[in-house]
Amino acid sequence: MAMTPRFRRLLIPGLLVALLVVVLVAAISGRADGAEPGEPVDFTEVSRIGDDRITESSGLAVSRKHRDLAYTINDSGSSATVFAIRISTGKVVGTTTVQHPTSTWLDTEAMALRGGTLWVADTGDNFRQRTDAALYAIDEPGPDNQTVVPRRYPVTYEGGPQNVEAIAVPPRPGRILLLTKQSAGGVVLRLPAELRENRPNVATPTSRKTPGFTSDATYTADGRHVLMRSYTAAEVREARTWDLIRTDVLPDQQLGESIALEDSERSYLIGSEGLGSSLLRIAFHTDAATPSPTTTPGPSSGDSSKEGRGFSVGASGLLGGLIALVAVILIARRRARPS
Repeated sequence: MAMTPRFRRLLIPGLLVALLVVVLVAAISGRADGAEPGEPVDFTEVSRIGDDRITESSGLAVSRKHRDLAYTINDSGSSATVFAIRISTGKVVGTTTVQHPTSTWLDTEAMALRGGTLWVADTGDNFRQRTDAALYAIDEPGPDNQTVVPRRYPVTYEGGPQNVEAIAVPPRPGRILLLTKQSAGGVVLRLPAELRENRPNVATPTSRKTPGFTSDATYTADGRHVLMRSYTAAEVREARTWDLIRTDVLPDQQLGESIALEDSERSYLIGSEGLGSSLLRIAFHTDAATPSPTTTPGPSSGDSSKEGRGFSVGASGLLGGLIALVAVILIARRRARPS
């Protein structure tokens, strides 16, 4: 049957709207296994990172040795610097310059702190073409200003380059996990049990899946659970079986990139990119989420003592972008139509 001009004019906008709905549903769910999302979590803004050197905080690790201290790094294109910050104030209290004799950081995306060793993952690769991905390890620096030479462990991948923006380092000797970042859900890779500095350490894929846009992860201190985040949610999984324990719907952030358990493990912190980004505290549970009554949203994010509920920027940002795209196309078609 021939397609009428009027039908053709309606077809492309109709398909775009359908695509908008499909992508939005995928972004909201962010699920790799079809599990139902949890409840929006209560949260408290602890502090804001007010140092203008930190504009793309992309990793977070909480010290167990130094009270009220955490470490963060910037994303791609920044100097090889680890910043020590006071959790309660967001103030930088130390910087560690990392100088390796033969290489420098390109796209650092994640951190982990285990047994006095701070790990930094230079594994970001949005275009999946890097041949120089690596993990860097240094002694925990504390609130000092110093320059250190790291241990560098080259990383390659079975099957070709991957974009890895989350790592999980086990509390006891074991295989470090690398979590790939993909829009429709990624996979968990395992590194060898013994890492070498003088040859590539090949990460091999497992059958374990991760949520779409996974941006950070961490083990619990006992090694029983893995906590990971995407732009929209945090998942708690049983480390041995990878069974999903619970899902927390995270509050809105500019670009949620980091997650770290606090020392007590009764709560975790999440952070985001952006100048003056917030550190938010959320209660940590290893039991299944239960429905809670609807509550009135808390004060705006500008109040540093606020508590409230939120929805992640991942879905809302994507929705806005797609709506804008549809509007531009429709306007362009209207202007191009003969008068």
